[in-house]
Amino acid sequence: MPLRRIRLLCALPLVLASGAGAQYDRAFERDLYKTRFAQEVKFRAAAIHVAWGAEALCHATTQIEPFVLLSVHSLRQSFSASDMKLFREVTAMDDKWRVVWADEGAPDELKVGDVVEAVNDRKLPGGSTRFELGALFRGGSVVSADDQGFWDVMLQARQEAADGKPMRLTLAGGRKLEVETQKGCAGSVTASSFDNDPDVFWRQGNKRVKIPANAMLEAQGADEFRWLAAFGTYFQASQSSIAAVQRTEGISTGFIVGQILTFVVPGAGMLLSVAEAQAERAIAVDSIVGSADLFANEVVASLGGDPGAGLRLSERMLAQGMKVDAVLMDEFRRSNAAEHARRIKALQAAQAERERAEARAQEAAPALRPKTAASAAPAGAHKP
Repeated sequence: MPLRRIRLLCALPLVLASGAGAQYDRAFERDLYKTRFAQEVKFRAAAIHVAWGAEALCHATTQIEPFVLLSVHSLRQSFSASDMKLFREVTAMDDKWRVVWADEGAPDELKVGDVVEAVNDRKLPGGSTRFELGALFRGGSVVSADDQGFWDVMLQARQEAADGKPMRLTLAGGRKLEVETQKGCAGSVTASSFDNDPDVFWRQGNKRVKIPANAMLEAQGADEFRWLAAFGTYFQASQSSIAAVQRTEGISTGFIVGQILTFVVPGAGMLLSVAEAQAERAIAVDSIVGSADLFANEVVASLGGDPGAGLRLSERMLAQGMKVDAVLMDEFRRSNAAEHARRIKALQAAQAERERAEARAQEAAPALRPKTAASAAPAGAHKP
């Protein structure tokens, strides 16, 4: 075979590979970006619902907005130029802060996709940059975005709303929109679906808590998202309020099942009366994360969900061998969480049965009312 022909045949796989690469539509990356972005939106919405629902337990409270804003500046992972282009295309995100979720309490004029340029007349920043030294060893960009500037504006607007000043948004084009806020836990519980440290949990005092991205991406259904948000909220909760629902037995600290619900759910006293009638025992907790498990169980239950949601999530992560700081339960915590969830469900069932019994009693009440003397007298009888 001529040498020239051999060279051409050797080059053919390279040509075919190049052609295949040009035709590759990056379907996997598209699905990945779309799914992860949707997970983060669900989590951030859950964090707002939990902040509202657990307000009575938090050390510091403020007014919380009924919407979520995101932009490419909220990413905690460095993207190449081509990856960023694809991410923007799939998610419709850019360097502007856009509405990605709005609660039913938000104004009808506020739509998903709207650009918010300022809050209380303070312009939302385009994000700042920070150096990622670890990126040098990963071969990525050493510069990534940061959303601290966004939180500086939003947290100040929340506090002003708590002081009685309405929260006012400036939308693209200069349109102003006043938003009604709701009292909730101060600070924020966040998670980024694109995080350089997806297994890491960290907290900044009672101001910010970051849930490991691995846990947030594994979450399924509203209850598991809310459980994660409530787990992070515990670290911002008032220790004095929590102490009011704890009791000490020997060297262990226990939760009285159902007690936290009295802070969160109107009419939860019925749960307590059932618990007291059952002379229920405390569940031992060996650390702050164990307490956070039980706190999250009860907050989810108070929002009408399944208190065992966090246990299911933890068991799936354990089965997959995932690396997740703090949130992943060890055997002792799983045992406590399972017993705690079981007792909450029993109390919920008892409450539901009590409500049904009261409803039946009210329906039967008219038939049991005594007749008046006039109605009881025979027809045609003369009155004295």
